[in-house]
Amino acid sequence: MSSVYPEPDPSSEEAVAVDPDRRVFQPMSLRGPAMVVLGIAVFILVAGVLASAFASGTSPTLSVHRISLPDGTTVQLTPATTAMRSIVSAGEPPADILGNMAVPTHSTVIRTVDTDQGATQYDRTVYFETGLASDQVMDLYHALLPRLGWSLLYSGGGLQRGGSGTGVLAKKGSGDSFYWEVGVVVSPTTSAGTTSFSVELFELPDDN
Repeated sequence: MSSVYPEPDPSSEEAVAVDPDRRVFQPMSLRGPAMVVLGIAVFILVAGVLASAFASGTSPTLSVHRISLPDGTTVQLTPATTAMRSIVSAGEPPADILGNMAVPTHSTVIRTVDTDQGATQYDRTVYFETGLASDQVMDLYHALLPRLGWSLLYSGGGLQRGGSGTGVLAKKGSGDSFYWEVGVVVSPTTSAGTTSFSVELFELPDDN
């Protein structure tokens, strides 16, 4: 003998048993959460790119390509990113330091000195030889450094230990939160008409 159960009243507050074999599943929409995750990922990516740009400073593209000297000579410039690439290590010097430095075009690299040896504040030097006279090299850096954002600190002798050259010392802040100094030391012009000069870049401690 079969029993007939009445259809449940939809307005009834009584609990209605669920037939396991007749359950209907409503899949949850993933579109909303997926869009949120995608938005967060894009934000992190953009923030990372911007942070990297600020950390490395301004563009390394040289903004000055030639300098006119008081004697009427026009000196073409080679970016330090090319001429001094031998001293680049682990992202130093920063782009806004090395990118704002140059040497006379056709200068020949003589040698490179790694003073810091990875154990102290960055301090490295590249030695060059040029066909310009010593006073022309001095005039060049006197004019060039301020145009590239460096503040001149000193000009004259005494920058080279035991040497007879003269030089220029300048300072510049970087996007890496440190100040950097550049020292250009120029030796007397030889009888062959060549001049040796060095460019030293070094990072100053936090308290400078």
